[in-house]
Amino acid sequence: MAGAVTLGGPAWAEGADGDGSVGSLAEITVTAQKVNTKLQKTPIAITALSPDQMADSNIRSIQDLDKQIPGMTVTNAGPYPLNVTIRGVGYDGVQNNSAQPGVAFVENGVYIASPVALTASFLDLDQLEVLRGPQGTVNGQNADGGAMNVTTSAPVLGKFKGSAEGSYGSYNYNRERGMVNVPVGERFAIRAAFQHDAHDGWYNAPNQPAAGGNVGSQNSYTGRINALWKPTDRLSVNIWAEIFNNDSNGLAIRNMYDNTSDIRTTSNDYATPQTVRSRIVAGTVAYDLGYVTLKSITSFQYVYMQAANSGDMVNRALALSLYGYKDEEPVKLTQNHSVTEELNISHSGGLVDWIAGAFFLHTWGMERYFETQQSSAQRIDYNVNFFPSAAEQTALYAAGLAFESNSNSRRTSVAGYGQATLHLASNFRITGGIRYSWDKYSADTSTFYIVPVPLSSEFKKVTGKVSVEYDLARTTTVYASFSTGVKPGGTNLNPSATVVPRSFSHEFVRAYEIGAKNEFFNRTLRLNVSGFYNDYRNLQADSEDPIPYQGGMTNVPKSHVWGVEGEAAVKLPQGFRIDANATGMWSKVDSDFQVIDPYTAQIINRDAGGPFLGNDLALRAQAFTNIKGNQLGRVPHFSSSASISKTTDIRDVGKLDFFIQANYRSAFWYRVFNNPLVDRVSHQFLMNLNARFQPQHGPWYVELNVSNLLGSNAIDARYAENFGVGGVFESVVPPRQVIGRIGVNF
Repeated sequence: MAGAVTLGGPAWAEGADGDGSVGSLAEITVTAQKVNTKLQKTPIAITALSPDQMADSNIRSIQDLDKQIPGMTVTNAGPYPLNVTIRGVGYDGVQNNSAQPGVAFVENGVYIASPVALTASFLDLDQLEVLRGPQGTVNGQNADGGAMNVTTSAPVLGKFKGSAEGSYGSYNYNRERGMVNVPVGERFAIRAAFQHDAHDGWYNAPNQPAAGGNVGSQNSYTGRINALWKPTDRLSVNIWAEIFNNDSNGLAIRNMYDNTSDIRTTSNDYATPQTVRSRIVAGTVAYDLGYVTLKSITSFQYVYMQAANSGDMVNRALALSLYGYKDEEPVKLTQNHSVTEELNISHSGGLVDWIAGAFFLHTWGMERYFETQQSSAQRIDYNVNFFPSAAEQTALYAAGLAFESNSNSRRTSVAGYGQATLHLASNFRITGGIRYSWDKYSADTSTFYIVPVPLSSEFKKVTGKVSVEYDLARTTTVYASFSTGVKPGGTNLNPSATVVPRSFSHEFVRAYEIGAKNEFFNRTLRLNVSGFYNDYRNLQADSEDPIPYQGGMTNVPKSHVWGVEGEAAVKLPQGFRIDANATGMWSKVDSDFQVIDPYTAQIINRDAGGPFLGNDLALRAQAFTNIKGNQLGRVPHFSSSASISKTTDIRDVGKLDFFIQANYRSAFWYRVFNNPLVDRVSHQFLMNLNARFQPQHGPWYVELNVSNLLGSNAIDARYAENFGVGGVFESVVPPRQVIGRIGVNF
């Protein structure tokens, strides 16, 4: 099912005249198949969002897409990367540096190698596309759940223009952003954009006076400069560079067993600041040879993330009561460099549209982790040291050293792909594609200061797709598709494990989908529906080993997700517009699979008064559980979003746009263990409102945005820590925010 979740807003008020006439819905072009195609004629489930739509719903980053896109959830895992899940495929290995996400992120054709970069703010976008279902042909590995394609606004030749905007609102929210497009002659132009985005924390933290008594603040800077050179009509060179910095005074999460009464108050007394840095330099060279177009896409990427964490996220006294230890994690450091190169050649028009290409990725980086667990009511001071002498090691163990690791890793991926669409008739098309992927991950990892142990994981896989499209009428298309997708395996830090493997396998999905895309009543009503069935093999999930602290990623042999999706947009007289989407999904583990829930293992640790004795058969019988029949993590049975917007032209005054939206998502299990104590996330209902006024004469505008209009306190995610003391952390939806904006275009 493909369609646009058109959430309303000024850019989508086309054709609504003062006399009450109704214009048609705008035609949308997407880049889902690496070439421009019409959304309504693309046999993929796609949601396309414009910048104005995103502004209406206060979508400022990927995390804000949660509950906006059919079949998709975006959840917060505290000090770890975001978990983006589409149709049951997500990123359960957020605590494992070798694990990869199941939803690919692509910016201007560049595959973004590190999930850490997904925290970046959106800036000066032209369009955001969310592709649902495996994209194993042109997007390749790490896209077995889907992909997100971001297209930023390109420089415009021969035209000077710019914009500036300032926002202020609740929790001292402030955002300042600007853009300028400067032509240099007729064949060269530069576009630069900058944004500062900040707010105070909305989690009270009375035991952290150094943080000002609250945590969860954000202070980010995003900048991009883009240069376009077109020496001839056939050759274009586009070079861009982007930076993103974000600093937070603490994590906006709390332990679900915290004894504070307010849902947005944490008793945690250990500071958890977080720093994220992202840098991208990329370039695209395209040459039109007439019959075919050659394209080269090159990038260099760098990410850095340092997050102090509390493994219990409560004050020392409560931590000792709950777990017997106060868990402190002063260093959770990730640093990665990546180089990518993609070459492709494509042709559009005539009997066959086709594209073929090759892709290369090399990533190298390091990860350091340091953790202490102290059973003393008084804190014992220590110095973090990754290269201590023997005497210093003794002192660190006396101070409660629980875990230390230092890892240097490398990943190389190579792929070749091809896809073609055969126009058998004016109303009948067949598309087929294939991709070969090779991936190797290796790491030299030291734990507890021992000699580094070499670890490696490698796989080779062929993925592909085939789809059939038939136009029942000029504005009605039905399609059926079969596609496959893959996500690489990786390695665990568990040399003594007895059940959980040292290397976990790649994840694979076979997806079946049928859909219909329709436009009725002179294209004033768009209705797109689909049904899908995804058959997963070796679904990656976290698990504990019978031997203490030897858990890691494992593979669930067989599982499935099936569902139906629908999206609708209708333009009505007098400037009214209604947009809606709804999804129903059902999931199940199909194979017998005995696993140990890390949360359950931690309870056994405490009840036994010491380490989890995996060789004790009675404890083994108590801990192992068969997850056959369980639901997959982050697959709600039902979700929906609906909005109504109205554009009013006030004669001789200006234009007023009004938008109100409601989102609902049913309860779901966060993990495949379906543990009723910690995994159930309750239903959510949120409303957003936006109003914008632009005078008839004048380049400025004013805007009012209210998110979480009803002040919901719903739990957004519940993340059960796999290591440490087994803390379970909740994040709550952001509170009501009222934001005012004023801007100018010139």
